[in-house]
Amino acid sequence: MSLNKQRVIDEFLRCFRKMLMDPELAGELVRIAKENINDPNAYQRIAEEVSNQTTLKIQEDHTEADRMFIKLLMDVVKGDSLLY
Repeated sequence: MSLNKQRVIDEFLRCFRKMLMDPELAGELVRIAKENINDPNAYQRIAEEVSNQTTLKIQEDHTEADRMFIKLLMDVVKGDSLLY
């Protein structure tokens, strides 16, 4: 496995550990994504709000793992809206 792929996996694991240790975090992340999903700059707004409102910090220069995580949040919200 390449070093970059391992770094992405490690970042994801850190994020999931935080989510498991703080049961309210997942709900906060989904709420933030729902509130910002229709913003023209949704990706950036979600990244900023996650950093400002939760214990997860997303750097201004997003890593591949950051981009994948924000996309996952957006996909979860879009998928959730399709259920109703």
